Amino acid sequence: MSFESILFIAVLVIASKLGGELLHRIGQPSILGNVIAGIIVGPAFFALVHPIEAIELFVSIGVFFLFFLIGLEEIDVAGLFKVMKGRIFAGSAVAFLMPFLIAGVFGLVIDMDFIQSFAIASVIAASSLGVTAKVLSDLGKLKSTIGLEIFTVTAIVEFIAIIFVSVFIQIDTNSESPDISEMLWLFTKMVIFFAVAGLLSVYGLPQFFRLMKNHLRVKEAYFAIVIGMILLVAYFAEISGVHGAIGALLLGIAVSRMTRDEYHEISKNIRAIGYGIFIPIFFAGIGLHFSLAFLELEWWIIAVFIVIMTGVKFLGSYIAVRIAKMRPATTVAYGVMSKGAVDLALMLSLLQAKIMDDKLFSLLVLGTLITMIISSVELQRKLKKITHFKVGAAELGLVPLYFRRVVSDTLAIAVTNTEFSKTKPDVTIKEFIKNNEITKKPFLVFDDNDMLVGLVSKREINNSHKKTRDLVTIGDIMYRKFHTTLPNDYLFAVIQKMNSHPFDMIPVVDPNNDGKVMGIITDESIMNLLTESKKT
Repeated sequence: MSFESILFIAVLVIASKLGGELLHRIGQPSILGNVIAGIIVGPAFFALVHPIEAIELFVSIGVFFLFFLIGLEEIDVAGLFKVMKGRIFAGSAVAFLMPFLIAGVFGLVIDMDFIQSFAIASVIAASSLGVTAKVLSDLGKLKSTIGLEIFTVTAIVEFIAIIFVSVFIQIDTNSESPDISEMLWLFTKMVIFFAVAGLLSVYGLPQFFRLMKNHLRVKEAYFAIVIGMILLVAYFAEISGVHGAIGALLLGIAVSRMTRDEYHEISKNIRAIGYGIFIPIFFAGIGLHFSLAFLELEWWIIAVFIVIMTGVKFLGSYIAVRIAKMRPATTVAYGVMSKGAVDLALMLSLLQAKIMDDKLFSLLVLGTLITMIISSVELQRKLKKITHFKVGAAELGLVPLYFRRVVSDTLAIAVTNTEFSKTKPDVTIKEFIKNNEITKKPFLVFDDNDMLVGLVSKREINNSHKKTRDLVTIGDIMYRKFHTTLPNDYLFAVIQKMNSHPFDMIPVVDPNNDGKVMGIITDESIMNLLTESKKT
């Protein structure tokens, strides 16, 4: 039996890597090739490999390595906290909740119990960073505005799904008839675990790894300890009532806080081991569990699940993007709807927890593969057509010909706003703060003759010394050198001027008197014009 296990693992490693290489060469995600390879060599087709216990162990370790690397390389905690209170978080919630609720209700309609329905719905509603990040990285868009927006929303949806699935698994394991108090207790335990893990990530683990590195003479011993810690943290997460993958994820986030050199050293070595052996086996292992058993389900059940996983998932992502006011909406939505590593890992967890059977598992794997192909192909196709144009502090992705046409044909007066904030140069900073609501938009500073003499923004106010604000005036800190534009200037010239001075707005002045202000143009007003013109 042991030699059979060795044979199975050898075939699975080779098949998964070759499958990933093949799919990569034709422009598709390599993980898709890993899963398809598992399907081909597994019971569904040639039956060269079967999902025996030894392979399941490798699959479980692969899940932990995968989530550790996701936490290490993909999740920007600081960036996530910055958007938690904004439109992006609201949009992310909608992107998860819309397919989650529809899939959950459909599960109840076909006589699934509550836990099964909404655990499966959590997986269906999940998004995955892996495929999207690969597409953005390959096209050089990962650091662009659109790339960061897609990345942030997908990360939030992914994390919500991980939490929900973990809770449902624990509820199902611990009770056949869970009540509200049990669910609240599970959430409380998760919060406690996150709090402890957070403290360790700040005060303990990075220092521990650094200490080990400095005192261990054998380099391999250091990385062996890192690998051991991944497995230990996953174990302690499991016995704390939290899915082990979350423990590995949090450890990855903790390690990402280390210095750049230490971070890259750990990342390089764990990636080599993880993506060299365990993670491909995990993805191929998913394929081993795939079968044509879903054909035994009624055709309309198959059709509805596929529609929810593709159509409803895209619709929810599109509505979320509109709520978050991201542009271009369709392109971002294809990025947000992406599925991949996390979804497949969560599905396997539900299968192992016996929350769903082989029929439904194989159907959801099929739906995930379809969604992966649609999202990656469409995201690549649309991103290749887009060039990013900077307008003040904002950035917008548009087709170049369209952008040039609009900015060359539209006059500044078309986007001029006659309402703006203003103040006087002799007002002290203390008085100014007391009497005005300070926003991101600058204040125009006028003299006693109502002539424009300067601009002052929140940045200059914040940089002023608090102890001298009752003595220093607005005139002392305002910008005296700034650009203005005329009402008959074309937007092309306006954008050039806006991009070359330190404000995301520009005053529009009277052609006959450059000190008299007719209004202002903001980056937001230009963006709205461009996107509205595109719709028409």
